Amino acid sequence: MERFDVVVVGAGPAGSSAALFAARGGARTLLVDRRAELGQPVQCGEFLPTLEELCDLFPNHQGFEEVFQVPETSVLQRTHEMVCVSPKGGRYTFGVDGYSVSRRSFDKVLALRAEAAGAELRFPLSVVGVKDGGARLQLAGGQEVESRVVVAADGPLTEVGRAVGFQAERQMYRMITATSDVSFADRLELFFGRLAPGGYAWIIPKGREANVGLGATCLPPGETLSSLLTKFAKHAGLPAPHSYTRWWVPLGPPPASAVRGRVLVAGDAANLVMATNGGGIPPAMISGMDAGKAAAAHLNEGKPLGDYDRRWRDHMYSPLLRAWRMKRAADRWLRHDVLVALGMRYLGTRGLDAMIRLRWPSRWPHRGEEA
Repeated sequence: MERFDVVVVGAGPAGSSAALFAARGGARTLLVDRRAELGQPVQCGEFLPTLEELCDLFPNHQGFEEVFQVPETSVLQRTHEMVCVSPKGGRYTFGVDGYSVSRRSFDKVLALRAEAAGAELRFPLSVVGVKDGGARLQLAGGQEVESRVVVAADGPLTEVGRAVGFQAERQMYRMITATSDVSFADRLELFFGRLAPGGYAWIIPKGREANVGLGATCLPPGETLSSLLTKFAKHAGLPAPHSYTRWWVPLGPPPASAVRGRVLVAGDAANLVMATNGGGIPPAMISGMDAGKAAAAHLNEGKPLGDYDRRWRDHMYSPLLRAWRMKRAADRWLRHDVLVALGMRYLGTRGLDAMIRLRWPSRWPHRGEEA
């Protein structure tokens, strides 16, 4: 039976970041993923904020520059504005710097960084059983490995996390994305109202094409995610989308603890998602870094694995909890177009900008303030 210091399950942004920092810390690290191609299928809007924007969202951002490095080879288009569109057509524009990326490239680069640091990368390879609280993992094909620390970065349904008793308060959010063959300006647009009940729809430019998608907490009678996305594309005047992908995003408060014995739960698996927009990549990378560093400190210095909770909570707990509370408050009116339109008009550009940044303006904007 093979023995590793750290086994990381899932080679997405959380898992690859965890493997990178565990390996850098000298741990013999195994990174496994069940997908035949990393980054595929694309289950993401493929937008990332710049490091500066990320640090504005998370004030305690010490160490972010170590992990949040967007590979230039994965960047498809830089964006400088966000436009929020109300159900009545009101457009509220403010500055947000970011990138659209190719997840197929992005995920591969992150995994290869971990491999270059010394982690062993194996895929496609599934974990099919968890024994002795994570001390032994059964892999597809009858293999077993022993590990001193396990990082569960296996997505919102986290089979590894559930096997060791991890539970979190959450609502599963339906998401769909597709590609529209159209070039677009250097801005992302978010559309609210019945086009995406309880959520929003988006257009994110990717050079010669756009990532078009939506998230919804409920579906109207007779509708599917695909039919809603088709109607949205027609409403926005876009060419018919293709290459549909569906997935789930867990929305809920951050957990009290993401540690279960020797298992550290990271990224979507741990509910570490921006509830106001469903964004999961930055929290995934940050929690992965924190998990990898905590694992290395445990192995090298004997520090308790509970130190992982201290690390990610210092970095993200307050902003993620604030985002969840804002999302929960907004849910009271997000399903009614008239209320959505009135609320957006009342908040105005500065108010919406403040909400996106998880804070309130120093004073309420004038009603009807638009770009």
